[in-house]
Amino acid sequence: MRIICAFLIGIVSPLPAAGETTERVVSLLPSYTETIFALGAGERLVGVSNFCNRPAAAAALPRVGDYFAPDIERIYALRPDIVFEGDWKNSAASERLSALGLKVVRLPEERRASDLYRTVRMIAYELDLAKEGAKLNARLKKDFSGAAYKGKRRLTAYIEVDAGGWSAGGASFLSSLAELAGADNIFAGEKAGYFQASWETVVEADPAVIVCPGGDAAEIKARPMAGRLRAVRSGAVLCGLDRDLFARLTPSSPSAVKALREALDEFR
Repeated sequence: MRIICAFLIGIVSPLPAAGETTERVVSLLPSYTETIFALGAGERLVGVSNFCNRPAAAAALPRVGDYFAPDIERIYALRPDIVFEGDWKNSAASERLSALGLKVVRLPEERRASDLYRTVRMIAYELDLAKEGAKLNARLKKDFSGAAYKGKRRLTAYIEVDAGGWSAGGASFLSSLAELAGADNIFAGEKAGYFQASWETVVEADPAVIVCPGGDAAEIKARPMAGRLRAVRSGAVLCGLDRDLFARLTPSSPSAVKALREALDEFR
């Protein structure tokens, strides 16, 4: 019955009424999905990436693969009006989707926490939600300010994002989030966002704290020469944090700053 009613409404009134929208949206990054929900437009999403799990409502949406290898046929079948994708150099998805006549909006990579405001503005603009975007950004600025460390006892930190020595460089939003929490990345001088650091370099830098959201503290402490590190001797090896919260720059990121700041406070 609902389908029949919707069909009849489409015949009688093919144009949307004021304040309504017919946009169908596909999001290829978890951070975009969460932002769209934060803007109050979650109901427009008809497809999301395999990794989109926040908020809870995102888990029930159709999956369209990951952001590096999305399922083009699946996306096309969903008839989206807009596809939000990251501006990745090694991703040809946008060209293939555009060739099919779909509108693809490629959003720049966020390298600082403040870049979140740009992402919110761009998504809000495309969804005709500029006012909502401005309100969300105003709230985020307040939340970031409230979560940030305001003391003078800052700590040096090594930030490991994945096995194999994959670390956060100065051009990563994770380094920026740690900075807000009162931790200065020992690799802040690295121009790359993420890179493979040698363990010997970490030992030489001797950070006061090690931040590894998805890592294993026991494994880090068992590495060669780990006993020399101040962070290991003091127990300042912060693992077991919410990995998704730290791996994405989203409207939830002020919570990541707050959680890290509180964890760091124990060692100041």
